Amino acid sequence: MRVVVPLLLVMGVLGACGGDDTVPAPQGVTFQVEQTRQDLQGRKFQVQVVNEGAKDMTVEHIDFESGRLDEPAGYDGPTKVFADTTVNLTMTMPRARCGSGLDATVRIRYSYGNGETVTSTARPSDHYGSVERFMKRDCAEQSVGRIKVDDRLVVKGTGDEALLGIGVTFTPPAEGSPVHLAEVGGSTLLAPAGPDATAIDRDLEPGGEPVRADLTFIPNRCDVHVVAEDRTGGILPLRVDSKAFGSSPVYLRFKEPQKAQIFDYLAERCGFGVKQDPLNAP
Repeated sequence: MRVVVPLLLVMGVLGACGGDDTVPAPQGVTFQVEQTRQDLQGRKFQVQVVNEGAKDMTVEHIDFESGRLDEPAGYDGPTKVFADTTVNLTMTMPRARCGSGLDATVRIRYSYGNGETVTSTARPSDHYGSVERFMKRDCAEQSVGRIKVDDRLVVKGTGDEALLGIGVTFTPPAEGSPVHLAEVGGSTLLAPAGPDATAIDRDLEPGGEPVRADLTFIPNRCDVHVVAEDRTGGILPLRVDSKAFGSSPVYLRFKEPQKAQIFDYLAERCGFGVKQDPLNAP
């Protein structure tokens, strides 16, 4: 008895076996992801193309895909990655959902040596675990809800005794997981004024009442060049704890008018233009 298999079924099976026309990455070419400290101001991170192979490669496009993202992060070339070199390709991360692990794939379109343009997929390693922590922060921020830093920062006292007061209001989302707001840390510009000056130690419940916190800071350093060259002092880390994600920082971020008030405070407390810069002292 002859068994007749419909042509469309055969084509479907062959298509499933054939995948999506990807090829293995060249020998010696690997991928890792990383987020550096400078990237904390935005939602940037890097896919690092590590070419330890024998030929140069040209990257045309990369997608960073993850089960925790609704859409991939993308990078458009062309970018040359010479043999025996590593190149960082910067992307913008979409908001990540709560979950565990990186759960990621890199899909790269490229040419290797003088070959034709092809596509490969690979599982990237997470350099220092920084990108998984990035995703974890997204989960924490979703669980915390809305963070509103007061527009007006308050300077208490004068001269060497001046303190900077920063008020923050946390409004929880309608649903999600409870979180514990632990304490706010310092930055390159600001340091807590004392052991309990930036402790919050309050629970935030989904659908519950907002939580208000009043934080007090002093300068972290009074070196003029540190303040003048600052890149990350405009964000402060808040440690948040939850059964949903463990422990993670979320960041209090200042707008330009608020940053201007911080710099005005530092100028007064540190005596810029009046006192000797510690690094330039005779």
